[in-house]
Amino acid sequence: MEDKTITVTCPKCGIKITNTVSWFKKPGSCCPGCQLRLSTERFRRAIEAAEQAA
Repeated sequence: MEDKTITVTCPKCGIKITNTVSWFKKPGSCCPGCQLRLSTERFRRAIEAAEQAA
């Protein structure tokens, strides 16, 4: 599941970020558009949906 690719939208700048679940879960990951530090809590729903689809 960690290698599954998902796309989420940054809540700050609106850019679409496509990467693996493990990348989104990794501490310190940042939005490539605005450098907002991403947290797994912020993208929890997208990660859960990807895990259920697997």
